[in-house]
Amino acid sequence: MDFITKNEKIVCLENGKEVAEITFPEIEKGVFDINHTFVDESMQGRGLAAQLVRRAINEINLRGGEIKTSCSYARKYIEKNGLRPYVICHMVTSIDGKVTGDFLYSKKGMEVSETYYEINRQLKGDAFACGRVTMESSFTNGFKPDLSAFASADVPSGDFVAMKHNYYAVSFDTNGKVGWIDSKIHDEDEGYNDCHIIEVLSENTPKEMLAYYRSIGVSYIFAGAESIDVKTALGKLYSLFGIKKLLLEGGSIINGAFLRAGAVDELSLVTAPIIADKNDKPLFMDSDMCEFRLKSGKPMQDNSVWVRYEK
Repeated sequence: MDFITKNEKIVCLENGKEVAEITFPEIEKGVFDINHTFVDESMQGRGLAAQLVRRAINEINLRGGEIKTSCSYARKYIEKNGLRPYVICHMVTSIDGKVTGDFLYSKKGMEVSETYYEINRQLKGDAFACGRVTMESSFTNGFKPDLSAFASADVPSGDFVAMKHNYYAVSFDTNGKVGWIDSKIHDEDEGYNDCHIIEVLSENTPKEMLAYYRSIGVSYIFAGAESIDVKTALGKLYSLFGIKKLLLEGGSIINGAFLRAGAVDELSLVTAPIIADKNDKPLFMDSDMCEFRLKSGKPMQDNSVWVRYEK
């Protein structure tokens, strides 16, 4: 089956024949109404309607639009599954699919990384997300704040939205260990500079760390009691911060968690012409089998290849 987007309509083709469709006209500027879903009788019972609604939501998110639902099926789908950002897993990989290791710091690896950062800016997400280890190595250098002043702090329960912003850095940090020194990232790369920081936490996070985050203006949300539930986190990022397009930028553990949760909509892989070390980590840790379809492929001047896949 093939899915084709035509303006404000997505059709499903089986052997060249239209067998299903969904429409989502723009009823006012930036507002799209999912108003009609149709599946041919011969194709019913195969989950096509759900796929169409998910694709319509993704398309509206990519356009930065607000979603309305006059279609009863679409409304029930959203009531059951919620809304979340469109997620692009954007990574540099070696030829053998590794995403960490010395190959990234070789002359060619660093050259390809610059291509990766250039593409990052082109993708223009509302936010990027990484795990704790990546955030610490890339932005905080492992800084650990002195929490003694917050030992007796009275911290209100629930999520903390310090501010709304046009670009966010989302740190998946189960126990609240990343030691930020400010509420925003300050980086030479415009693709990361001035991002407001959101910590995604479990309820195991010490109250002293919560008080510290509040004191420096870092937002945080809870997404589980002892571990992070990806779907819960994405729902809150959408509803509390309006994040509609999220760039997932690793590492292996968080990438694997997103994939297992069915929350990777697209892969954007910049493959360096290098074989990595056997001990380096793969693109997805503990992944389940998942099929994507080729969206585009482009050879780059540094001999890397930028390939995009979509669900």
